[in-house]
Amino acid sequence: MNDDKFDKLFNYMVDMDKRIDGRFDEVKADIRSLLDVPDIIAKRLDDKDDEQAARDAQFARPVDWARKVSEKTGVPMPNL
Repeated sequence: MNDDKFDKLFNYMVDMDKRIDGRFDEVKADIRSLLDVPDIIAKRLDDKDDEQAARDAQFARPVDWARKVSEKTGVPMPNL
């Protein structure tokens, strides 16, 4: 193999290595984004649970107040 052919082969291999590295970087980025998905879902579920607990507490306050008023006034209140 003469020097010219070797240089061409060497340059081809270097270019191929760069292209493969670029593809690996893309795959790594895709994998990182996929690994973030469970964390995102868990955060959404936690936020939803917090919102639901706040809503339930907000609803319970007037119902408790209405029950106390019902007891003191003698007006029956249907169960909610």
